[in-house]
Amino acid sequence: MTSTSINQNLSSSWVSLADSQLICVSGPDAAKFLQGQVTCDIRELEAVSRIGAQCNHKGRILLSFRALQMTPETIALRIPVSMREKAMQNLGKYIVFSKAKLLDKRSDFQLIGLYGPGASLLAARLFSDLPQQVDGFVEKSGNFLIQLDSDRYECWINNESYNDVIQQISPLATQATLNDWSLLEIKSGVASITPETYETFTPQDVNYQLVNAINFRKGCYTGQEIVARLHYRGKLKRHMYRFEMSTGDLPQPGDAICIESTQQTVGQLVAAARRDAQTVELLVSVSGENLADLALAGKEEKLKRLALPYAIPTADEKPE
Repeated sequence: MTSTSINQNLSSSWVSLADSQLICVSGPDAAKFLQGQVTCDIRELEAVSRIGAQCNHKGRILLSFRALQMTPETIALRIPVSMREKAMQNLGKYIVFSKAKLLDKRSDFQLIGLYGPGASLLAARLFSDLPQQVDGFVEKSGNFLIQLDSDRYECWINNESYNDVIQQISPLATQATLNDWSLLEIKSGVASITPETYETFTPQDVNYQLVNAINFRKGCYTGQEIVARLHYRGKLKRHMYRFEMSTGDLPQPGDAICIESTQQTVGQLVAAARRDAQTVELLVSVSGENLADLALAGKEEKLKRLALPYAIPTADEKPE
């Protein structure tokens, strides 16, 4: 298919993910070190990428990331730029006991998002091949393509290749904004932890058990006892839900969510993005009660619940 036919028949968009960066754990003990620190199973990274979290001893999330194994001794974590200092500090305090080192790769890789009906054709043009599944990835010339869903991809491009990639993308795709990408993340029900929500949520509070970000059989890691107890012994009452509201202002992560009729605080905002000039979509972590009577603190308009691409289990459903 020619570049002209890609443009005419299947639209696609690209986004510079300037709010995200890579850090790498590199060395003979890289996988062993991370296995004892995070919620996802690092052994799965030979085949796929994984969302995951580093928790404190109380099971609260310190860092959220997407992990990918670049080489047998190098694992990259895609994190928010705003979490760089905390990530280097919290991982760095333990890595000194391992044959591994923590490297800031923000200046070595540029991150790009591709989406739309023509995204797969464009991704194949860049990488000559496509991942075979969601969360799968392919590598070409030290660049990585990760499939997020059927028509959405994340590209990790090294600096040597970046200009060439942009020259190939620009004539075939429309440049979109970070807000556009954030809206797609909200629709997919995937949350990132920011400085405003640092140590606020357990992994289950943001549905990480529903997006393959927790492996309950992998063994010990910091906070594992709390996370496992919530899974096997507790009845989860709190989950993350998607809502919309009309507002001229963009709410911020960590903002309080209240029962509208009583103004009692029952949860927090995880993420928000603008759909249009007057409508905002939200990810909100609250209990499953009173979902029809929620409002942003200080606002009278009730939140309207929207669908997620996965089912929220009831409190009585037994874990696998």
